[in-house]
Parts: sequence; C-alpha cells; structure tokens
Amino acid sequence: MKDMKGFITLNEMFNKIKTRGLNTFLDNLSFLGILFVWVFVVLCFGLLYYFLSGPDSALHYTAGGEQVSSIVDTIYFSFVTATTTGFGDILPSGTFKIIVILEVLGGLLLLALVTSKLVSLKQDIILSEIYEISFNEKINRMRSSLLLFRQNISRVISNIDAGTSKKREISDIYIHISALEDSLNDIMSLFAKSGNKHFTKEVDSLNAELILNSIISSFEKLDELVNLMNSRKIEWKREIAVNLMNKCISTNEKIFDRIISSKNLNDKTMAEIKSRKNKAVEILQKGIEHAKDKSPAKLQKDLKGFIEIVE
Repeated sequence: MKDMKGFITLNEMFNKIKTRGLNTFLDNLSFLGILFVWVFVVLCFGLLYYFLSGPDSALHYTAGGEQVSSIVDTIYFSFVTATTTGFGDILPSGTFKIIVILEVLGGLLLLALVTSKLVSLKQDIILSEIYEISFNEKINRMRSSLLLFRQNISRVISNIDAGTSKKREISDIYIHISALEDSLNDIMSLFAKSGNKHFTKEVDSLNAELILNSIISSFEKLDELVNLMNSRKIEWKREIAVNLMNKCISTNEKIFDRIISSKNLNDKTMAEIKSRKNKAVEILQKGIEHAKDKSPAKLQKDLKGFIEIVE
C-alpha cells in the first residue's frame, strides 16, 4: 500500500530490488526517488551515530572536546559527511571512523546517481524535442504525399478536359493510386502506434482532423477523375487499378476505425468527417461498377456472345 502519491513503502522498494535487480531498480527510479533514498540513508546514519554513541565510539566537538549528545547535531554531521563538506567542527572517534568512511562512499555513490539522473532528465527533454520535430515532419510528409496525389490526378483531369491525354497516361493511373495506397498504409501505422503512449507520441486532434480531411479530399479527387473518364467513355478499367482502389477503400475504413476507437476527435467533428468519407467512398464504388470493363475475360465473353448472334 502506498503511503503517499508518488512514493512507495520500504517493503515494496526492497521487494522490487530483489525481483528486478539493483541496476534495473535504480534505472527506473525517478530523480525524486533517488533523492528520497539519499536523504533516507543520510538520516539513518545520523540516527546510527546518535544511538550507538558510547565511551569507545562517539562524535566530539572540536572546540572543547565534548561528546555530541544532540540528535540534531548527529544528523547535521551525517549530512556534512555525506556531502564531503567537512567543516571540521565535529570529529568521529573509535569505530565511528569506519562508519564515516562507509557513509562517505555511499553518499558519493548516491550523489553520483542523483547527478546522472539530472543529466538523463535533460537528455530526455532533448530527445523528446527531437522526436516531436521528427513526428511532426512525418505527419507533414504524409499530408504532402496526399497533396502530390491530388495534384497528379488534377493534371490527368486537365489533360482529359483539354483533349490532350494519351492512352498511356490513362493506363498508368494505377501508379498514382498505388502511391495513395502507400500513403494510407503509412497513416494507418501511425495511428496504430499512437495507443502506446510510453514509446510514441499520440496524434493530436488537430493533426488527426487535417489528415482525415486530406484523405477524403484525395478520394473526392479520385471520384472526379473516375466519373470524368466514365462520362467520356474512356477505357481505363484495369484489374490492377480496380484492386488498388478497393485496397485504398479498405485501408481507409481501418484508419477511421482506429481513430474512432482512440477518440481523438469529438463526436460532432467525427460525424461530419465520416459522412463525407462515406459519400466519397460510395461515389468511387459506383464509378468502378459503371466503368467500361475491357478486361480479357470481358472481351472474350463479348466475342462469344457476338458469334452466337451471328450464327
């Protein structure tokens, strides 16, 4: 049972040392935890000087040579000894000299741990800032890749409108869709990791909303292209392109499921975004179904039907 918030009992501390090992225990101690251990050890030595004081082993004042009988002075001597300050106003005698040596060694080790913990805290802050920058750059790169996809699709749309599109450009649409699929997979992995807060940063609500809107805009741009090609009766439907579109739709659904489960966005915003997403996906699915299928299997089926009619 914990005595205070943030502190553990001595029994819990010793049990952790036994089960996890001394190195692991010290590594996992916080700065305040190590400082608390150091103060506790120094106080124990001060009490030891007080209660074990006798004719053979004692602390004496330098001025006058009287034996120290105050618990405050023994604790004071213990802190002065542990910090190696050594004012020289109190001196040990007898076996206390050996105890003083042990306290100095232990105090120096614990002070070294406190110092190293302070350095590690500073390193953690620096690493956290570096990770923050890297994390934001990754999000910006994902949004940029989606923007590049929309720009490429817009260029194809412009060429179709201008009548300058080439057959190869239409047949290579799957390349742009493949880039969209890669971007969606990267985004899904980002949200998949966000639940583990000990090792990764969680995507905040603003970035989550920006990413989702960028995904939906990409699907809406793809809808525009598919509907335009269908209205112009352009033969674009290939198995690889259709498969990639279906994969994009499936990955998109998984992304939304992860964000909904993580509750990054409020219900109203999520409902609006989900409504746009459903509409964009529905339009794309209809566009795929209404497209002219000129796959080899379809051509063979049409040829067989034509021969039957002729006969």
